[in-house]
Amino acid sequence: MHTSTSWLAAFLFVAGTLPALRADAPPLFSPDPPEPAAAALVAAYLPLLAAGQYEPALQLVDLRGMRQYLLDRRLADLRKNNPELTEPELQDISAQLQVGDLNPVRLQTILTDMLRDAAYDGLTWTVAGYAPAPTGTGYLVRIDGRTPAGREKPVLLGIKKLGEDWRVAPEIVEELGRKSVVAATQPVPPPPAVAAAVDAFWTRWQAGDLDEAYAMHGPEYRQKVPLLVFLQQAQELTAQIGAPTSWSIVQCRPIAPATLGLGVEIQGTAASRPTIMIFRKQGETWVLVDSQTRMPTAGDAQPAGSAAPARPFQTDLRPDLKPAPAAADSAPAPAPSAARPAPAQPDAPVGPDVP
Repeated sequence: MHTSTSWLAAFLFVAGTLPALRADAPPLFSPDPPEPAAAALVAAYLPLLAAGQYEPALQLVDLRGMRQYLLDRRLADLRKNNPELTEPELQDISAQLQVGDLNPVRLQTILTDMLRDAAYDGLTWTVAGYAPAPTGTGYLVRIDGRTPAGREKPVLLGIKKLGEDWRVAPEIVEELGRKSVVAATQPVPPPPAVAAAVDAFWTRWQAGDLDEAYAMHGPEYRQKVPLLVFLQQAQELTAQIGAPTSWSIVQCRPIAPATLGLGVEIQGTAASRPTIMIFRKQGETWVLVDSQTRMPTAGDAQPAGSAAPARPFQTDLRPDLKPAPAAADSAPAPAPSAARPAPAQPDAPVGPDVP
């Protein structure tokens, strides 16, 4: 049981999709990097992912620190769940892990497979900001990515300084996720300012003041969604449900640091429709950064590798923000990708300090 790779696959994050996390002190992102060299690392790493050059990309990753982190985590878990194990037994397990799952060649093979499975090929991106990692070591980099098919693919990257050099540090994101609570199934009450903004938005919509409703969005939204597209979406919604008569916030979830996703049910004269609104806190102000009048459905899913045209207002929220269905209707979470067979193991133990 000590050499199974299932625990390893569950721990590994190389450049993961931006997680929906709730932390006691959400990181505050700034557009300025901690040092120019940190920005240079990110600028070198992301193109390698987008080009599918995973081996050169992994040369920018602190594999030594990652191996030590994974080894410490595994031994801590074993101590907690198997109190009968003695220290000599744990030391023996440690040696097995270092020549097995955490063999540097094996670890690099697994990471390469995981990068390939994450489908970063062709990714375009904008670096949205840098923040000190809440774990106390290194920095987080928030990246707004987009696939060749136009699908949003936010990425959270961990980086840290080793001597004079900066390296990608996957354990920073993993540790952040371990210490935080995934909030996808834990709604929170909307802040009063957000609830008031929702009411103001749909009041303008109901009155036909669609230009004013559009203007409530932040500048990033208005740059990517022209007014004409917004008005077309409004026309489609009105054609389907009639003029809005009432609305209610049915769910509010943290979907990223300082970012809330709201499911808003709109009742029209002919039918009702769930919609999505996304607010991000900038300073002390909640800004409407996205809205969507067409909810993602199962029919939106595309086969792996297929290209689909981008839809206005389409977001990366999964599952959608409609009221949660009964437990029996919930689909199980996908299992982690299985690691490929290990290459031949070395004859002698390899310590965690070997790169």
